[in-house]
Amino acid sequence: MNTTAQLPTAERPIEEIETEICTLAGQIAAATARFLTLLAEFDARRGWAGWQLHSAAHWLSWKAGVSLHTAREQVRVANAVTVLPRIAHAFAEGRVSYSKVRALTRVATPHTEESLLRIALQAPAAHLDRLVRGLVRQTRKADNSNTDTDSAGGRWFYDDDGSLVVSARFRPEDGARFIAALTRAEYERTRTDDDGPDTPEPDRTAPAPSNPVPAMVAMAETICAGTTASPVVSPAADVLVHIGPDGSPLDASHAHLDDGPGLDSQTLEAVLCTASVRLIRHGRLGPTIAWDTSQRRPSRTLLRQLVIRDRCCTVPGCGRTRFLHAHHVVYYSRGGPTDLDNLTLLCGEHHRALHDGLFTITAEGGQRFTFRHPDGRGIDYAPLLSGDVDDLSRRYRHIDPDAVTADWSGEPLDASFATDVLLRNWDLEKRRRNTDLATAA
Repeated sequence: MNTTAQLPTAERPIEEIETEICTLAGQIAAATARFLTLLAEFDARRGWAGWQLHSAAHWLSWKAGVSLHTAREQVRVANAVTVLPRIAHAFAEGRVSYSKVRALTRVATPHTEESLLRIALQAPAAHLDRLVRGLVRQTRKADNSNTDTDSAGGRWFYDDDGSLVVSARFRPEDGARFIAALTRAEYERTRTDDDGPDTPEPDRTAPAPSNPVPAMVAMAETICAGTTASPVVSPAADVLVHIGPDGSPLDASHAHLDDGPGLDSQTLEAVLCTASVRLIRHGRLGPTIAWDTSQRRPSRTLLRQLVIRDRCCTVPGCGRTRFLHAHHVVYYSRGGPTDLDNLTLLCGEHHRALHDGLFTITAEGGQRFTFRHPDGRGIDYAPLLSGDVDDLSRRYRHIDPDAVTADWSGEPLDASFATDVLLRNWDLEKRRRNTDLATAA
C-alpha cells in the first residue's frame, strides 16, 4: 500500500493528487467500458424482461440507483458501442472517457469511427461535443421519399388463439397524428414521477415506440376512463364478460368476451380484476341477462385513499404513476374484500405479469404487502450497492495516469471547417468503397 496515499489531502504534494485523479479517471473509464459491455449483453438477452420492467433502463435505475434519464443514455451508449470496435477498444483501455464515447456514439458508424476516434484522442470533450452537434445538423436529411396515398382503411378480428388482431392503413396526415398520440401515450404510460423542482428531467426526446401495443392499450384505457360520464348504448363501448348460468365468476366453463373468444380460468381472473369490466350473468333457461351489481370496484373515496397511500405502481423497481389499477391481492372472485388491507396499485404491465405468475403479492395485514419471485425469493425495493475503490485500482492498475488526457495543445476548434472536412472525407471514402465493390463484381 502506498503510504503517501494515506496522508491527509492537505499534506500531500499537489502533483500527487493530480496524478491520482487522472489515474482514477482512466480507471473509471476502463471500468465503465466493462460496465457497458455487460449492460449491452444483459439488454440483448433481455435479462430485465422476466421481471416485466419496461426496459433495461428501468431495471438499471432500480438496481444500480441511477436516474431513469441517465439509465436510458447508458443503455443507448452500451448498445451503440457494440458495433464500434475501435472506440470500444480505446474505451476499455481508458484512453477515452464516457463523456467522449457518449458523444461519439451519436454520429459514429463502423466506417467513420476511426477518423472520429483520432479527433477524440486529441480534442477535449467540449470541442468534441461541438463537433458532434455540427455533424448531427449537417447529416440530418429531409425525407423526400414518395408517399403512398392509397385510401385509408383497416380491420380487426379475433384470431384462433383468442388474440385480437388489428391491421390499419392511414393517410399520411392521420398517420402522423396517430404516431404522435402513440409517442405521447408511451411517455405518459412510462412516466414515473410528476414534474417537480427535485425531479430529474424526464426523457422528452424519446422516439415513437417500436412496439405500439402497450401505448395503444394505454390510449384505450384513457378513453374508457375519460368518457364514463357519457355512457354509450353500444355493447362494443364496454368490456363485457359473460359468465356461466350458476352466476359464479370462477366458473370459466361458459365465460367469454361479448362477441369474442372464451376465457380460461386464469385469464378470467385477470379480466375480472379490471375495474372497467362489466359482468353479465345468464339464466339457466336461456338468454336471461342480469348485470353484476356487487361491490367489486373501489369507491371514489377508497380509490382516493389508495392513490394517496401508494402514489405509484407498488412493484419494486417500477414507480409508474399513470394508468394504475386497483388490484385485489386476494382476488375478489375468491372472496377477497375491497378494502385498503387487500388493495394495492399496479400498472397495467405488472398487473398482467402478476396474473401470468411472474411474481406474487402477499397481504401481511396493516396495509403492508410483500413481493416475491415465483421461487419464493423476496424482491427488494432498493437493493443495496457496494464497491471497493482499492479493487478498482488493482483491477485497472495497467491504466497510465495520462491515458484519458487528450493530446491537446490548446488550439481553438473551427467547428464548421472540421465538420466540412469530415463529411467530405467520408463521402470520398464511401465512393471509393462503392467503386471497389463494383470492380469486384
